[in-house]
Amino acid sequence: MVKPALRRAWRGQTVQFGVTPAHAVRVGPLDRVTGGFLDLLDGSRSMAVLAAEARARGLPWERVELLVRRLAAAGVVDDTEAGPAAAALRAGPGALDRLRGELASLSVVHAAPGAAGARLASRGG
Repeated sequence: MVKPALRRAWRGQTVQFGVTPAHAVRVGPLDRVTGGFLDLLDGSRSMAVLAAEARARGLPWERVELLVRRLAAAGVVDDTEAGPAAAALRAGPGALDRLRGELASLSVVHAAPGAAGARLASRGG
C-alpha cells in the first residue's frame, strides 16, 4: 500500500509523495489511468485483485508491476503483511487502530516495506 503518512500532490503528470525535501519522492510522467490506479494501492486489495483491476482499466500488468517496483524502490509503498510479529500486533484488540498514527510516522523513518510494522511489533505495541 502507499504509505498513508506521505501526502500526495500532482504536478502536471508527475505525482509527488511527501512534502518535506528529505522524504519527498516524485514519480512520473503518469497518464490519467495509471495515476488513477494509485488510489487502489491502499492495502485493501491483493495483487490478484489489483491485476484484475488493471485489466478492467486497460492497463498492462507489466506497467503496474513497474510502477509498484518504482514506488517500492523509492520507499513509498509499505508491506501490509510485515511478517509474523506485525500479524500478532494486528491480532490484538484495537491495537492497530490505537497505533495507526505511530505506524504511519515510523513508515517514513524506516522506509523498507514492512519495516515500520516490524519495528512497532518488536517493541510490543
